[in-house]
Amino acid sequence: MTRHTPLADRTLDALATATREVARVGLRTWMALDVAGADQVPATGGVIIAATHSSHADSLALGAAVRRRLSFLGSAELADTPVLGPFLPRIGLLPVERGSGDAGLLGELAALVAAGEALVVYPEGSRSRDGSVHRPRSGVARLAAATGAPVIPAGVTGTAAAWPVDSGPRAWSRAHVRVRLGAPLDAPDDSPLARRAWNDHLHQVLVQLSGRPGSDQFAPVGGAA
Repeated sequence: MTRHTPLADRTLDALATATREVARVGLRTWMALDVAGADQVPATGGVIIAATHSSHADSLALGAAVRRRLSFLGSAELADTPVLGPFLPRIGLLPVERGSGDAGLLGELAALVAAGEALVVYPEGSRSRDGSVHRPRSGVARLAAATGAPVIPAGVTGTAAAWPVDSGPRAWSRAHVRVRLGAPLDAPDDSPLARRAWNDHLHQVLVQLSGRPGSDQFAPVGGAA
């Protein structure tokens, strides 16, 4: 990882803050963004935002919808990209080494939430190709149980028109993206039975917030992460 001087770090932080503010305006315009419930996200302190997932644009929509800086997972290789790389962690990228195990990654994410980060996760595990809200995988429940942090459910719709699964972003998509953030969910007890019941409840809430049909099947992993 590239090292920077304190002055360089402060400069990058200032530029990243300005970049986020400019990007928010542009993204809201591009997506014709309609947001409700952004005040459900606390201004400070560790929190998990658990969102529906149908497009890479979901992260962009959430970042534009919420004033607070949000963190997202991404390949560690991106952070070492010349010129652009140093900015990415400052605008929300959490670099993750490819092939890192679930247990190790869970520990890293729990530490970030404990340190006060606002972390976005996608309980379905990969993007939905059929428009339904798939059954959540176990990771978000395990993370919530490990940290005790509140979980803000978020229904995001319309992003697939802006950035389809098998395509790049469409600059002239005329998408109408809607983000609905719900009331915080308390973390479950750290037992398999409690986590499963909590996951089932989260699934119901995400279906209600998104207005999309629910599916009892897991989202397919291959090709749509």
